Amino acid sequence: MKTILVTGASRGLGKSLTEVFLKNNWKVIASARDISKLDSHENLIPLELDLSSEDSLRQFIEEVKKLDLEIDLLINNAGYNAKDSGDNDYFQSTFRIEHFSAKAVDDTLLINALMPMQLISGLLKVLSSESVVLNISSWLGSITEKKAAGHYAYSGSKALLNMFTRGFALELEKSDISKCQSTVALNPGWMQTDMGGAKAPSSPQDVAEKILGLYDSKVLQDSNGKFLNVDGTEHLW
Repeated sequence: MKTILVTGASRGLGKSLTEVFLKNNWKVIASARDISKLDSHENLIPLELDLSSEDSLRQFIEEVKKLDLEIDLLINNAGYNAKDSGDNDYFQSTFRIEHFSAKAVDDTLLINALMPMQLISGLLKVLSSESVVLNISSWLGSITEKKAAGHYAYSGSKALLNMFTRGFALELEKSDISKCQSTVALNPGWMQTDMGGAKAPSSPQDVAEKILGLYDSKVLQDSNGKFLNVDGTEHLW
C-alpha cells in the first residue's frame, strides 16, 4: 500500500484528493486545522496542522516521522487567499498597490510558499524512492502569463512556490539529500471550490483523479522541476 500526505484535506481539492486516493487503496496522511472535519476511514491518518504556526508545523513533522511510514506522494495543497479573511481592507492591502502592506502580503507568502518548503525539508528522509513532491501552484503564479494588474499576495506566493520547486528539483538532481524522485509545480486549473466558485469548469474530484493518473503513469516522476497542467502538458513559467 502506497502512502500519500495531503495538506489542507478538509475541503476543496484536498478533500477530493483524500477521497480519491482512499478509494484507490492508498494510505492517506491528511492534515487540517480542525481534524474533526475529516471523515473517518481505516486507511486515513488525520493530523492537525496550521501552516501559519511554526510550532504546529514542527509538531506535525514529528508526528509524521513517528508513523514510521515512507511517503510516496507529498502534496502541498493547503493554501490561503486574503479574500477569505472577510476583511476587505486587509484583502485590498494584498491586492492593490495604493493599499499595499508588506506584513499582510507576507501572511500569504508564509502559508503558500515558505511553510510548504519547511514541511518538505522536515520530511526529506521519509520520502520513498518512488516519491514525488507535488506543490499545488496556480496559473496566477505564471509571470509569463501575467495579464491582470495587482493581486500581489496570492499571485506572488504561487510564483515564489514555483521558484522554490525549481530550486528543490535542482538539489535533487545534484545531491543525495533524499530518495525523492521528483518535485513538480502543478496548475490545477479553475475549480469549483470556495475560492474558485460554482462557475468553474472543473470539479475538485476530476482534478484529484487526474493527479492520481499522472502519478500512476509516472508523468510526475519523469517531470522533475517542471510546471505542469493537470493534463500533463507544461505550463509557461
